[in-house]
Amino acid sequence: MEVKSLELINGNSYIFEENVTIGVYVNKSNQSAVLIDSGANKEVAKRIDHALKQCGCQAAAIILTHGHQAQLGGLSYFKQTYKNIKVYATSWTAQFMEKRALESWLSGHIPCISKETERTEAVDVITEIIPYRDRQLVIEKAVFSIVTLPGHFPGMIGIITPDQVFYCGDALFGDKTLMKQKLLYYTDVKGARASLDKIVQSQPYAFVVSHGGKCKEITSLVQQHHQLIDAASHFIVSLIRQQPKTLESIVQKVMNEYQLPNKPVHFALANSIVRSYLTELSNSSKIRATINDGILQYYARPSSALL
Repeated sequence: MEVKSLELINGNSYIFEENVTIGVYVNKSNQSAVLIDSGANKEVAKRIDHALKQCGCQAAAIILTHGHQAQLGGLSYFKQTYKNIKVYATSWTAQFMEKRALESWLSGHIPCISKETERTEAVDVITEIIPYRDRQLVIEKAVFSIVTLPGHFPGMIGIITPDQVFYCGDALFGDKTLMKQKLLYYTDVKGARASLDKIVQSQPYAFVVSHGGKCKEITSLVQQHHQLIDAASHFIVSLIRQQPKTLESIVQKVMNEYQLPNKPVHFALANSIVRSYLTELSNSSKIRATINDGILQYYARPSSALL
């Protein structure tokens, strides 16, 4: 087993870094640990648990930021290892965990394609449902702030520890991710913009993002995200302005523009992302849709010439 240690961020707040960063808050009064997300799978969870034991503590609770496999894949290990562990999540996350097929429906459930991207896994039971609103959550006398962060995934939350460390989940991506990836995954573009503004207005000691780790300065990173969102939105509108487009033709152009491989998983992701942008553009009256001869096509409204 590869040995990794917890990295201190501030006070009793730590991270465990692999491909996805896991948050750890250690309650020194009883040497219990609250995890923020659980790791992508059983092997990662084992390494997290080993790092906890190196510090002389045990996992007492897990707060899930959202329902993606990278965040909840280690749950079964922790529930088997710690029988009384509490698992906190929003009702959105609980539903996506219990009905994994919902994730493919989020992408439009593309026949043949969606089947290849679905996963089958045991249902992990959530012990505590977190109401989806900004609020405080007390775990063994430690007070955490729950921050709603829509955009990337339905029902996503961020967590601010008592040490003022803000674990942002996938509301933000780190610099390395942005260097490789210019088309970011959002299911709610308007929500993503609002979450970015909420994050930049907060004033914690430090930020932690799932794909990127610790960030002390967040303003330029948030600006990069806004620029990438604006660029994708402008690209899609410019396509539709040239001539009416079907959903599939827009997905094709987006995959080509962002150099996505011609693989089922990338098509499903692009399809989901394009749908999210079309929803925002429609809601802001920049595009409209009509059905001609059984074909749905999107048109740009005259006011969309300047975004």
